[in-house]
Amino acid sequence: MAIRTIAMLFLVSLLLSFALCIGCGGEGEKPLPYGPPQVQFPEDEGAHPEMLIEWWYGNFSLADPEGKEYGAMVAYFNSGFRILSISDLEAQAFYSEVFNSTPDYAEGGLNLRWGTHDHWFRTDPDSLSYHLESYGTEISLNLSLNSSKPPLLVGGDGLLEWTQGSFYYYSLTRLQVEGQIELAGRVIDVSGIGWMDHQWMNSRITRGWDWFSVQLDNQAEIIFWQIVNPDGSVDSQDLTIMFPDNSVYHTQDITLERMDSWVSPETGNEYGVLWRVREEAHDLDLEIRARYPEQEIRGIFWEGGTTVSGYLDGEAVTGTGYAELIQFPTSTPEEAPHPSLELP
Repeated sequence: MAIRTIAMLFLVSLLLSFALCIGCGGEGEKPLPYGPPQVQFPEDEGAHPEMLIEWWYGNFSLADPEGKEYGAMVAYFNSGFRILSISDLEAQAFYSEVFNSTPDYAEGGLNLRWGTHDHWFRTDPDSLSYHLESYGTEISLNLSLNSSKPPLLVGGDGLLEWTQGSFYYYSLTRLQVEGQIELAGRVIDVSGIGWMDHQWMNSRITRGWDWFSVQLDNQAEIIFWQIVNPDGSVDSQDLTIMFPDNSVYHTQDITLERMDSWVSPETGNEYGVLWRVREEAHDLDLEIRARYPEQEIRGIFWEGGTTVSGYLDGEAVTGTGYAELIQFPTSTPEEAPHPSLELP
């Protein structure tokens, strides 16, 4: 991690104030509760080829003009695979595809390419506006994405420590989405909200996790997870809240309970489909419920949309979200699309 001078930090805070999770600090204001940002924009939106593991991820809660709802997810990994999924929530039909290929990731800004069709890039150097095209054999996404909030530097400054090292992490927590999805031979106009994650690290992942993104109707967003050991015990937990005024709260003191489960009839894997998360300082008590259970990808992990209800700071809240449930990888690299694995 580079050592920056005080002058450089002041300049960075002026030029990149939109990237700070809480105010930029002025006379009479309280000092920032976190250290200087460890993620810089737009440079860190691009690839970090010196890192062992890196991925770009998005989930989207969408509806067509008639109000029919869909969920969608895409993820690109520097180790050479891509995941694409779409859920028809009314029909409870789930479509997913996993591809192995050599990615083309530019440095210095978001400009991801995959083959001759896929492209995820920033469309405006002066705003957090993007376009995503991702194509499968039976499903596809063609979406314009505009962030209505500044980037969330997860953990407060974008650099988190865990038992297997450290990692850089930011999220765009409230993307306004317009475009089309292709599903079962139909091209469907959609709009809604989305979430983007970008992480990079130099430590190899050998554990599973239960990960959740939450977008509340009061314009707050929450990201939380627990790292799970191979024996099912919890290794660590983490939670970050971005409030409607863009201020940020981070803690590792949470209670996350699995209240109900679903067992895949195809693989026998068991996944939580009803969860409860609690945190004392902000009177957080949320129920996270899967939109429907059958959203297992390739028999390895579960990734799907959720509904959210409960309380934050004593106020009743509702919202939408996504969950990613990954068990400890027991399959070979040729079988399992897990970020700790090098796929051919």
